[in-house]
Amino acid sequence: MIHQNLLKPLATSAVALLLVLAFGCAPKAPPGTPLTSPDAAWKSFRRYYCVAPKAAGMKVKASLYYTRIKPRKRTNRTIMTIWGDFGGTMRLDIAASIGKLLAHIREDDNGLLVFYPSDEEAYTHINPVLGATRLGMPFPFSLSELGNVLVGNFSELAPKRYSTAERTSSSQGEYVFTFKTGLVSAITLDIIGRPVHIEGRTTKSYDTARTWTLEVDRFENGAPDKAPLPEKITFALDNGEKGVLHIKSRELMLKTWPAKSLNLTLPDGIDPVRLDNGYHDQETGDIPVVYEDK
Repeated sequence: MIHQNLLKPLATSAVALLLVLAFGCAPKAPPGTPLTSPDAAWKSFRRYYCVAPKAAGMKVKASLYYTRIKPRKRTNRTIMTIWGDFGGTMRLDIAASIGKLLAHIREDDNGLLVFYPSDEEAYTHINPVLGATRLGMPFPFSLSELGNVLVGNFSELAPKRYSTAERTSSSQGEYVFTFKTGLVSAITLDIIGRPVHIEGRTTKSYDTARTWTLEVDRFENGAPDKAPLPEKITFALDNGEKGVLHIKSRELMLKTWPAKSLNLTLPDGIDPVRLDNGYHDQETGDIPVVYEDK
């Protein structure tokens, strides 16, 4: 028989263990819960919007309204399809509203390859971000980062820790976080921890960097227990170029894409021009401009 004096310490330890487990496993605020401090908002953002999808790849279709400044200001409406593997090759096709393909884009470890079928010209750049901005595309980051953002994963843009945090005095009570290192300088979260505004620059060099902003203008109406995904996103560069994306469909792929689905084969006789060796007349606009058909 076990003596009662021996049972008391065991019972006390058991109670203490239960208390530790109870406090250590406190319920997490579900998506949509108003958050009362910057730290709570940041933790919610990291929990729901900085998580890699449980999928091998993705495919998103969207309408793209974008304004290009050079060689002259013009706003265009196009249809874009982006697909590829997370952490691997990404593809992007841009088409006119009538369905005519205007540009084919491929991004892999070698950089960016862009082909304009109407002009029969192709361009490459070792840096996907700089290549895209020099071609007049309003995407201030790589196709890989863009693809993740479109499926609700901001982890490739958002640093893990912030430098400063404050709550704005606006009626929305948003939280603004700043960062000392990296390409992203500030992230604004709404009161329920959703990313609504991000600021950054295209390169680490301040002499050549262009600043940009990303705004999530609207979120979809998702299930109550899931974080709503972005539905309308606006990208803007410091020179006035802007793109507005309205997401039409979104798919997560359980398996990686077949290699042939991600290839971009150029027609015979077309050699891509390298944009990272100084070729491009910013004033005359030697690089083709993607316009929709009128």
